[in-house]
Amino acid sequence: MSFGSKKTSLITILSSEHGRLRREQRDIDKRDLQKALKHGTRERAWGQRWKVEYDGISFITDPSTRREVTAFPSPLPNVPTNMDMISESMKTKLLLEQRPDLATSHTVIVIDNSGSMLSKKNDIYLYRDSQNAAFSFTALEFVAEQIFNNTAVNSDLVSLIKFSDKPSVELKREPINWLVYNKILAHRNTEKFVDRKNAPYHDMIFGQSNFLPALKKARELLQEYHHDQLALSMYFFSDGQASDSNRIQQMKDVVSEMAEEFKETLTVNTVGLGNQYDDFTALLAIADAAKSAGAKGAFERCDHTANSISSSISSLVTSTTETRLALQEGRRKGYTQRTDLVSEKETSVKTNWEFFRIDEHFIYNPTSKKFQISSWLPLAVAFSPETKQRDEERKPNPPHLAINRNYLGKGAERVAFRCRLSELDNPHGFVLGEMIAKETKDIERFAEKRDFHEVSISTFQHCRAGFAQTQDFANYLAAQFNKHLHGIPSYSQTKTPQLRFLSCSVLMLADSAASGGYRAVLVEKKLDTERFQWTKWNDNNGMVDGERRHMHIDVDFELKQLQKEEAQDLGAIAEGDEDSEEESVSDVESMQDYEHEDAEVHQNPFQDINPSDYLQAFTHFTYRFTNKRVMVCDLQGVFNTDMVPPTIELTDPAIHYASSKGRRMVYGRTDKGKTGMNTFFKTHKCTKICKYLQLSARNKKWQNDWRQESARGMNFHT
Repeated sequence: MSFGSKKTSLITILSSEHGRLRREQRDIDKRDLQKALKHGTRERAWGQRWKVEYDGISFITDPSTRREVTAFPSPLPNVPTNMDMISESMKTKLLLEQRPDLATSHTVIVIDNSGSMLSKKNDIYLYRDSQNAAFSFTALEFVAEQIFNNTAVNSDLVSLIKFSDKPSVELKREPINWLVYNKILAHRNTEKFVDRKNAPYHDMIFGQSNFLPALKKARELLQEYHHDQLALSMYFFSDGQASDSNRIQQMKDVVSEMAEEFKETLTVNTVGLGNQYDDFTALLAIADAAKSAGAKGAFERCDHTANSISSSISSLVTSTTETRLALQEGRRKGYTQRTDLVSEKETSVKTNWEFFRIDEHFIYNPTSKKFQISSWLPLAVAFSPETKQRDEERKPNPPHLAINRNYLGKGAERVAFRCRLSELDNPHGFVLGEMIAKETKDIERFAEKRDFHEVSISTFQHCRAGFAQTQDFANYLAAQFNKHLHGIPSYSQTKTPQLRFLSCSVLMLADSAASGGYRAVLVEKKLDTERFQWTKWNDNNGMVDGERRHMHIDVDFELKQLQKEEAQDLGAIAEGDEDSEEESVSDVESMQDYEHEDAEVHQNPFQDINPSDYLQAFTHFTYRFTNKRVMVCDLQGVFNTDMVPPTIELTDPAIHYASSKGRRMVYGRTDKGKTGMNTFFKTHKCTKICKYLQLSARNKKWQNDWRQESARGMNFHT
């Protein structure tokens, strides 16, 4: 019923002291009630009272509608849904049960649902009780905000646990979408006033909140379908009234075990709904236990103002997003970063050299697919003019490698140091130029030494997909790309940019301070980042020129891939088997991506083409050149304009491999196979270079040609 027939100026509001206080606390102006009475709608509330709703605010008045009793925001509305949304959500859940590796994050939300959460004791302004606030803010801040901001897509999962004396799993690994928003809102308390008033007596009969079983259930959910690239979070709401507060050590043990298992990939946030006099010892202990065991942990107390809840949820989302990105870029869970690493930027002395005797030099042989001993200098300097002069003078290889104690840069897995070859064990013996020595930055992997670079300590094992093979293969494809550039309009032998990946070696160094008495480093050319800006042009997850998008899973595409794999009788796959060229290949490239418009040839068609155009085209080229089997991405390095022709020098690539035998991560953990290829084409826009190269030719000999050409370049006998 509308109150529009009444004039606001004639309405006399006889606000009760309670109503005035509530309005002031909730920042609801008296004029809001006047507007509500004029323009709002009303319905019967409990007893003889009326509820008047207008502009998102609900006013409770006495039977005369002239005396205000209380005021609060109207409940958050549900989002309209349809069968398409329901069907898509069901297909996504089905897919992620069969392909859990496609999930990028999993958050378990734990909400206290005991009687004390329904009482007025810990009231949150604008919400009639703490339980209502917890579910409302979870739906609004965690689900809706992430959908709006694209920080959560259908690869991000959420589970919901309600608990009082016992835990109850209400949502399990649901993809974040509007259906989940509605499902969370459905758990808000809708009891009548009398029932809510009597709610605390439920605790007296059945016991207060029992944290321990809820924590154990949360851990079970986080463990289920877990994989190494999954960012994990637990968000815990309670008013702190725990019946098991005397078992805090047991709670800490559960959380510590959880944190030790997942390390920095886990974020634990707890929120205490109450004032400074409430006992939040248990919630503090949970957060502290997570931090002490290697995860991220934080506690926030929400005293009346709901801003604390928003801040805590925002912090959780930010932490989970950062973890997800780090995992996508190659960080591993369960590894501890070395604490002895100090950046050059943090020290006053730029170089602080440490000298090591070189015991062995290994380079990767693509023909045998193994590392083997080489008598050459490291490939980073093997072909320089200075090296040629040393060969003519028959000088022996420098016996020492000097490594700066302070690092130059850090990546997802490796840390890079300046290094120099030296005739002596001091700087007076330096020869040739600066190079880069790379090591793992994780303590656990540091002990693995050569294995980090895919070299066995006792024997040279078959190298399935090590760093050196990946970089060697990428360099071969770059050389093929450079050859194809000869056919584009206005090609210039001195001006058209060329692509080149750095060659690398593994040096075994005598180091008495290291485990086993040796230290292994991967050595490559030092790029001139002081003169040329270091740039990451794309990555293995759809990023282009620094613009990163959190990509939705293409559910239909992935389900079709599963059907194809199930239709094939794969049988046992030997570890080293390569896929046959005659077998089926990936087909993720849409027609609009490679159909080539007629490009108008200007006198200088490359005046508006930047290095990124070549590099995005190169990634596309690798896919077409290898018959849709391979895609090289994660392109990073410098554009060296001092070289002739100008050269884009690259390092640390990633390769997606579309295995016809169903193998995954053939080229390491950054290899996302057909899924990674599909993600590239979602963000790729064909450049002029793509169109000029007519990326459509088939090449059945690419696999054999790579190994033979690369081996000839290194003078290996095949």
